[in-house]
Amino acid sequence: MADYKKINRQKLVDYLRSGCTFSQRLGFELEHIVLHGDGSPVSYSEPGGIRDVLTQLAPLYEHAQREDGAIIGLASAGEAISIEPAGQLEISAGPFTSVFDVERAYVDFRNKLDPILEQYGLVTPMLGYNPAAKAADLEVVPKYRYACMTRFLGAQSSAGICMMRGSAALQVSIDFESESDALRKLRIAQAIAPILALMCDNSPMFEGAERAENMVRTRVWSDMKPDRVGTLPGSMKAGFTFADYADYILSRQAILVPDDEGTHGFRYVGEATFDEVYADRAMTEAELEHALSMVWPDVRCKRYLEIRPADAMPIEYCLAYVVLVRALFYSKRNLEVLETLLASVDEGHIRQAKDDLMKRGYGAEVYSRPCEFWTDLLMVLAEGSLQPGEWSYLEPLASMVKYRFTLAEIWPRLMEKRNAMPAGSEDAPVIGVVPRYDFEWTGLAVSDGYLSGLLETGAVPLVLPLTSDPAHIARIVQACDGFLIPGGQDIDPARYGARREPRTHRSATSRDAMEQALVDAVVKADKPLLGICRGMQSLNVALGGTLHQDVGSEGELPVAGHVQGRPFDMPAHMVDIVEGTKLAEVVGAPRLGVNTIHHQGVAKLGEGLVVSAVSPDDGVIEGIELPSARFIVGVQWHPEYMWRTRPHSKRLFKALVEAARAI
Repeated sequence: MADYKKINRQKLVDYLRSGCTFSQRLGFELEHIVLHGDGSPVSYSEPGGIRDVLTQLAPLYEHAQREDGAIIGLASAGEAISIEPAGQLEISAGPFTSVFDVERAYVDFRNKLDPILEQYGLVTPMLGYNPAAKAADLEVVPKYRYACMTRFLGAQSSAGICMMRGSAALQVSIDFESESDALRKLRIAQAIAPILALMCDNSPMFEGAERAENMVRTRVWSDMKPDRVGTLPGSMKAGFTFADYADYILSRQAILVPDDEGTHGFRYVGEATFDEVYADRAMTEAELEHALSMVWPDVRCKRYLEIRPADAMPIEYCLAYVVLVRALFYSKRNLEVLETLLASVDEGHIRQAKDDLMKRGYGAEVYSRPCEFWTDLLMVLAEGSLQPGEWSYLEPLASMVKYRFTLAEIWPRLMEKRNAMPAGSEDAPVIGVVPRYDFEWTGLAVSDGYLSGLLETGAVPLVLPLTSDPAHIARIVQACDGFLIPGGQDIDPARYGARREPRTHRSATSRDAMEQALVDAVVKADKPLLGICRGMQSLNVALGGTLHQDVGSEGELPVAGHVQGRPFDMPAHMVDIVEGTKLAEVVGAPRLGVNTIHHQGVAKLGEGLVVSAVSPDDGVIEGIELPSARFIVGVQWHPEYMWRTRPHSKRLFKALVEAARAI
């Protein structure tokens, strides 16, 4: 009697090996959540819903797939349009030889789709999780496969329902040259999957509410039964083979299998494994392909490798991710570097990395190194392997990595700007904001938290040019009602008569000169000023004070207590507020929890200044002010990160704005 377990195992191994090619092609799959224009969810069957969208698209494609007369998929050469369980629209396209071809195919798809969405008043927000409803409340499309999966996975946990109905993903597929190349790339991709998931984190909402942690997609997959998700068991070991992968696939519970006599070509088999279902005959190629599709690990092997951890994102970020994946996995040098650095990573390490990244984002530790090490490394490796013209595609993702934020983090701010910012008023004071110059000859930057905090509290922020010319400064002070000096580089010690010490960081000397002139003019004009972090230190130096160049190396002040990791919107230590000060009046509390990102601090106070806040643990000065002025206050912490969640930080912006309004 034939041993069909061995036969099917070998057939699956042969199928995987048939994918070996020297081509360096790219496959692309992107899912789209569709909403009504008012942000409410869209069902498949409602008038003007997903069914009608597909009906309108159908004449533009060569083939239409139907179940019970309902369209559930469309296809033309090199492109397929399908629907996920809650009506997410997915485009699968490729293989392509370059990112330019990916972009061309996607633009063509959107040129077909967008007029139809507009006709029905629909939009696609390009998010990784449905922001409008709980997954269980979303209608399942009339597709027998999804009914079977809902029946099976829904009985295991709610995470299965969330995965099917709530999420929208971006997947990039790559080729492999040989079995060893495939499994090498599989190990590397699985190891960096948690890092890629953070870089592409685009799920600000979960189950109709603001998410509680980073990487919603990772959390959903992690909460599912681990038998068909996550890291492939045993695959991080060098001896893992296609035969091991075949054993993994065929030992999974099948849920449903192709069957011409079944419902819509399938038969529900529940907990029976593929080995058990096909114990008495050899599997067809279609059955092998179906079996491979019924597992959803971070990286899936077919005739190509699917890299699966990314959220759906706007197309410019998707293309950046495509370029990143291509540059990392089609460079032998990059593979060698990553393989060496990740050689000791196992399944447990990957789980730990996911847990810490979900909790702490860019502040996490991954494989005994800071997360920032890995994200920067991936970008450096990719940038060294770009093809001509690819840098402009990579830049959106590279910028997010550089500035340590994700799309999910800025989405609430985008919604805030779109919907919730208070209307401006004719008497809104103008607040001049000194920008940060990373290099004085390249340009300026201002953290959004400063500008949005001022807008929220009723001011018009105006970013100032870099100048210390007396005539320019006089005109600026005349034109603005108040000023904000934000954080930035260390102040040149020569400004306060000191020699540079070993731990002093780079200075921006032109900004130093500008702030000296600006503070002098603001004090003379008695206009309001708020200094934050470096801004407080600059105020002190401008009035003749000095700084500790590194609080951790002077005396016994613990610098680690004043340089927190991400997230920056969480308090790191307490400060005591000095009774009777303007700061005490503004924040309305004798003690506050604040964030902290500084290694320098006020030493000798400038002329006329008083201390308004102190760290109780080590005596570091956390607030200063000029009592003789209308409102000149400096704080060492960063309210621009905290004003949305900490009332005392918002009150600081409000106090500056109200003082400026009174001018």
